[in-house]
Amino acid sequence: MKKILFLLLTLIFVSACDVQQSEPEIPNKPSEVPDKAFWVGGLDGGVFVLIEKNKNLEANEYLGEIYYVSGDIAYKGKMSILPKDNTVIDYMNPKTYQGWDGDTLYVVGNKQLKVQE
Repeated sequence: MKKILFLLLTLIFVSACDVQQSEPEIPNKPSEVPDKAFWVGGLDGGVFVLIEKNKNLEANEYLGEIYYVSGDIAYKGKMSILPKDNTVIDYMNPKTYQGWDGDTLYVVGNKQLKVQE
């Protein structure tokens, strides 16, 4: 009888626990966001990101477009890689990026793309 009661209480406890989502859901991309932009975010939110490089930029500079989930633009312009000795990143790979805080796009390996003022 004690085993059944213990099993029953355990079952009730386990069923009462919330199921936590471990993978972020990628929202639908609004029409204002370029097709090449990709989602960078986690369970608490994120942004759509488009990073580009061209020959007119310095070695440590990239062009960035950051869009909120609504499609509104958060930032558009030049961004600089920090530390400066890390001039090359896999900028077209979504897995390169870890998050956006409003003026910094965090890159794997303790790198950052900072908004140029």
